[in-house]
Amino acid sequence: MADGSRRKPEDIRRDVYSQLAWDNRVGHTNIIVRVTDDGTVILSGMVSSYADRFEAEEDAYAVSGVKRVENHLSVSMPPEYPVPEDEDIAAQIENLLRWNPTVDASRIQVLVKNGILTLTGSVDSAWQKYRVEHLAEDIAGVISVENMLAVQPIGEVSDDDIRNDILDTLARNTFINASNITVSVQGGEVTLSGVVDNHLSRRTALGIAHNTNGVTDVHDHLEIGP
Repeated sequence: MADGSRRKPEDIRRDVYSQLAWDNRVGHTNIIVRVTDDGTVILSGMVSSYADRFEAEEDAYAVSGVKRVENHLSVSMPPEYPVPEDEDIAAQIENLLRWNPTVDASRIQVLVKNGILTLTGSVDSAWQKYRVEHLAEDIAGVISVENMLAVQPIGEVSDDDIRNDILDTLARNTFINASNITVSVQGGEVTLSGVVDNHLSRRTALGIAHNTNGVTDVHDHLEIGP
């Protein structure tokens, strides 16, 4: 179903379960799906990795009629898998960052306690902040990430220039109806609001904001229509 009309919660719930069962990356058997009348999907239960948690959310968004996903999934490694020590997890992440050409690892501090990864320090751009988090997704033993990296752009970029860059890029993009999106910028922090057609459009718009020079953070107030 792709016409965007309002679907019954039980139909959305059935399709989300089917999508999770189809996705070979996600251990879906321990995931509980609830759907509210307004099309919000609530995921709870357990997955075996931090990456699975993200993939399950993307699977839910792929289903027609889903307007928002609340991801309450917890990460718990299978009992037969040896849980790495916090020091080993931190060492793997530090090594991964050290060999990645897109970030300056010398400005990033990594702390792991009971599988919870805390990132502090600074990066040059908003997209780098979230690139670091994504790099840690597939590291065994990471159960959650507290991303406290500060964004310190190189050079001065005015809020008006940031806003105009984002608006121009949205207008060029084939997946987005830019006329339905409002962009506001204050102190480098971008807020996107309005209505988009689907999750692909929402994710594309957020990616454009993250990738724009001078942006320090992005606040998502977009809604999936109709």
